Amino acid sequence: MRVRFWICGLLFCLIAAPLFAQDHATAWQGNDADGKPIRFDPQHLQRPAILLFWATWCPYCKALMPYLQKVYDAAGKDKLDVYAIDIKDDGDPVAELRERGQTFTLVRDGDAIADQYGVKGTPGLFLVDAKGDIVYKRTGGDAPEKVEAALRAKLDLPPPKSGKDQAPAASASASPQPLPPQEKGA
Repeated sequence: MRVRFWICGLLFCLIAAPLFAQDHATAWQGNDADGKPIRFDPQHLQRPAILLFWATWCPYCKALMPYLQKVYDAAGKDKLDVYAIDIKDDGDPVAELRERGQTFTLVRDGDAIADQYGVKGTPGLFLVDAKGDIVYKRTGGDAPEKVEAALRAKLDLPPPKSGKDQAPAASASASPQPLPPQEKGA
């Protein structure tokens, strides 16, 4: 009877442990807008980082990105890194970010990085703290405003003020409606 009790207890711990374990980011290497290598090493981060998996054709990415820019601007470039990891794309991500006025660090052709993080569609988003732990993941259906609020809370940033701190309204083609779980790539 005692053996059965211990076996059941051990099985419970083995099954439940992943539920309580905190995810840790994995290292990756990619290329920036100019083709120069970028290395992300969660063991040696100087500040938190947002990893955004996106594509130029994705209307949900287009709706979310102005809110991420506001978070980036509120935190400051010396307190937060934002990597816009382009996946499943044959568009021009450099021109797209420039046209949108977004100042994220572009990582081109990031499909292999997306695979490492289990990202199957866009937008995928992770907040990694300075210790390399994933402390926030965008979950399916989260509206851009909810994502912004969650990121601000995790980064200890004040809520957005009215007026200039509000993210611009998305165009009709990029409705700021709640986002689907993840849009599949083309």
